[in-house]
Amino acid sequence: MRTNPYITRAILLGTAFAASSCMMGPDFKPVDMPMPAAFRGAPAATESIADLPWWKVFKNKDLQDLLTDTYNNNRDLKATMARVEKARQYITITEAPLFPWADYSGSVSKGSNYTGGSIAQTTGTTLTPGAIDAGISWELDIWGKTRRMTEAARADYLASDEGQRALMLSLLRQVADSYLQLLQLDEQLAIVQKSVESYSESLRLFDEQLEGQVGDRLQVASAKAALASSQAQIPAIQVQIANLENAVSVLAGRAPGHIRRSGSTRDIAYNVKVPAGIPAYILSRRPDVRQSEYQLRAANAEVGVAIANYFPTISLTAAGGLASADLRHVQGRRGGWGLGANLTGPLFQAGKLTASEKAAKAEFLAARNDYEQTVLNALAEVSSTLIQRDKLRSITATQSEAVEAYHTAVKLSFERYRTGLSNYIEVLYAQQNLYPAQIQLSQYYYQHASTLVSLYTALGGGWNMSHKAIMDGPARQ
Repeated sequence: MRTNPYITRAILLGTAFAASSCMMGPDFKPVDMPMPAAFRGAPAATESIADLPWWKVFKNKDLQDLLTDTYNNNRDLKATMARVEKARQYITITEAPLFPWADYSGSVSKGSNYTGGSIAQTTGTTLTPGAIDAGISWELDIWGKTRRMTEAARADYLASDEGQRALMLSLLRQVADSYLQLLQLDEQLAIVQKSVESYSESLRLFDEQLEGQVGDRLQVASAKAALASSQAQIPAIQVQIANLENAVSVLAGRAPGHIRRSGSTRDIAYNVKVPAGIPAYILSRRPDVRQSEYQLRAANAEVGVAIANYFPTISLTAAGGLASADLRHVQGRRGGWGLGANLTGPLFQAGKLTASEKAAKAEFLAARNDYEQTVLNALAEVSSTLIQRDKLRSITATQSEAVEAYHTAVKLSFERYRTGLSNYIEVLYAQQNLYPAQIQLSQYYYQHASTLVSLYTALGGGWNMSHKAIMDGPARQ
């Protein structure tokens, strides 16, 4: 088919206009955030734990399987992935007006005294009129409005993509921390069960002594009270375990049930070195910071869109086709074509355009402050975690010494009791110091291990990996 020269000229003219057009609004400039040379609580280091994949940080096999299931089955994550894809498609939708649009239409009808879709005097002749045409339209983006809208859409997509990565880190933090809590509750349950055994043995001994009329009713009552108190803790801990297992199962996309686990919080706490790296890395590695920056980019582009709305919209159109008074007669067909240009622009909108511009600039200012606050929060979170980890190392060491001392006290008090140098109250006092101290030590080990999870996620762990590699886990690496 031969191209109409007028259409060709119109397309070339539109291309020239688009190529030479300007972009309304300011171009984005990254925020210059002053960054410290090192995190408070740690020396500067070129390496960072965030450079490692998550399975090289959390080496417990059962935890690795649990995290892999979470990444592949968590429903919130699947929903977020779908929304990210939706945001990606909006880029194409937004930038489509940058290109010429072509469409077609056709019609055919038949009737007596009927033509063109309405009743008309045709001397009663039965006609079969018809027409087919095609057209091209192109809105010239002279002021850069569509390009700014596309820029905003692309930034929104990238922000949603970083939001997905932030959710993945959040899931890692929730699941890993809950796994550590389960290990700590297992340890706590074992301590309480041990105390029940010890108090039961003491009660048995005192009952025998009382039956032999050499015992003390006060000792028996004290032993019963201590035993009952420990026994009451067992179902309470079991309820905590069941509730936490159900919550973790849901995160992993499973029906509520038992969570397989192994190892100890102490092993996990000390199994990896934790260099934090350089604070400036936060800007390029932590997903919530990057998400906030992309949101700032989108807000900046929206300012350009608001400014471009002041200017007129210019579009070119071209159409061509065939029409016939009666499709049964070939000689009745006629060709047609047309070219046009449209110009539309605002005259009076009661302050809407000015208000829209001011609103866009206010949104940009809010996004800028949100970004800066996100960076500061990230720095504070990393610093607090580093300090907490350092202090917990010394706390667990000191508490371990206390537990050893209480063990010795319980042993000596039993020896003194058997030789008649003390009564059972001294033994009970020593036991009642030992078991809570053991539980406190297990909690300190959990807190220490938990700082590993917190630090890895706070630094944007796995930043150099694709979403797919993170979700596949160690099995496919």
